[in-house]
Amino acid sequence: MEGYGAIFIFALIAVGVGLAFAFLNDLLGARKRDPMEDYPYECGVPLYDPEARGTFKQGYYLLGLLLILFDIEAAYLFPWAVVFKEIGLYGLIEAVLFIFILALGFVYAWAKGALRWQT
Repeated sequence: MEGYGAIFIFALIAVGVGLAFAFLNDLLGARKRDPMEDYPYECGVPLYDPEARGTFKQGYYLLGLLLILFDIEAAYLFPWAVVFKEIGLYGLIEAVLFIFILALGFVYAWAKGALRWQT
């Protein structure tokens, strides 16, 4: 039990600092609320558009799709790097093939103009 005293003191200090910051924020923070703070997101786009046939920018969704495509697939390389010595030459060939396919997708998206931002 004597080894847990430092952990208990650290936890008390952490909770105390958190409560102190919350109290200081309430005490010194701004009093006037902005109406935009009530929206689920503060990007400036109205939450509900009464005109259902308005223009729709698809560039945001295409960019998001490409972000998911390349970031998530690149995240698959981390487990490969951890077990690099155990998987040997076969694993190296598989990883190079994976990166090659990923690079082909990137070149294809670039050639189609998907990375060019149109306003």
